[in-house]
Amino acid sequence: MAFAARHARLLLPLIAFAVAAALSAARIGHGAPDFYVFWTAASHWNAPYDPAIIVALERSIHLTGVWPFVYPPSFLVFVWPFTLAPLKLAYPLWTGLSAALYFRAAADVVRPAWAAAVLALAPVVFFSAELGQTSLLIGAAVLAGWRLRDARPLVAGALFGLAICIKPQAMILAPVILWGRWRMLAGMAAAGLAVVAASLAFGFERWIEWPHALAAFSKVAPGADRANPSALLPGPLWAAAVASLGLYLAVRQRNLIGLVGGAFCLTPYAHAYDLAPIAPIATAWLFDPRRWGWDRAAAGGALLAGLVATPAAVLAFFIAAALFDQPWWPLRRAAPTPAAVDLKAGGLEAGG
Repeated sequence: MAFAARHARLLLPLIAFAVAAALSAARIGHGAPDFYVFWTAASHWNAPYDPAIIVALERSIHLTGVWPFVYPPSFLVFVWPFTLAPLKLAYPLWTGLSAALYFRAAADVVRPAWAAAVLALAPVVFFSAELGQTSLLIGAAVLAGWRLRDARPLVAGALFGLAICIKPQAMILAPVILWGRWRMLAGMAAAGLAVVAASLAFGFERWIEWPHALAAFSKVAPGADRANPSALLPGPLWAAAVASLGLYLAVRQRNLIGLVGGAFCLTPYAHAYDLAPIAPIATAWLFDPRRWGWDRAAAGGALLAGLVATPAAVLAFFIAAALFDQPWWPLRRAAPTPAAVDLKAGGLEAGG
């Protein structure tokens, strides 16, 4: 068993890299990978938020829709090295490396480890890789960080800090989740400050321009396709109610479900592929229902099948996640409760 798990942790990332890179190379010239936008913005690092560079990209590859670059300047630190290669090479490298890191982290979560291969069929994972999105990188960082939180808290916190620098809105509740784990918080702050300091190489002005890019995007975001529950109904009261659910998830669960679910409920803009960081947890639920309960197995199966892709479905999923841990829930597992996901020793064990 241990021998097979070691082989899975070695071979799955290699296979994931090869498959993701090959599919990305074949896809060049077809569709509109998000990485095109990342690469273009980083190539114009002295003006990444200038709408003109995206307009030129849209014209060159006949894009339609809304494709702004609104990531923080700290994200440029991760993308800029890929601009040293032409886009036709940078895109497969980005997707291949993202997939390799993600599947390596997933192999530490799912039992048996080889079962993590099914994640390649999950739409939230497949489309994140296909588009060159950041969800797999964030998933790899938080899954590995959560696993290391007791053994190497500074390293674990640093991984969370890197994820924050890539996509802050996805990690907005990390301080709540990690509250009391002071060494992790210290590692998170140190890594975050280091990346922010590195981003100053692109010019301090980028940090002044970024809020203006966010404000411009907020005007067009409501018309875009979204999966965050606040998009289900208009109005501040509904947004406040959904945000309350997100805060409850984060405070109550103090785990990766609370981190991702809370962020989904607080952010005004998220896609289904932003659920990729918790897809390995859903896989673990699905493959071991006797341990985690058939309720979680059903919820995990729905996420992996792509059924959790609309604001209503995402809301239902995270409401269910909140209910699973209630003492009156009829299918609640006896101690140890599986609501809190622990990746200690490479497995999923109960614990906050």
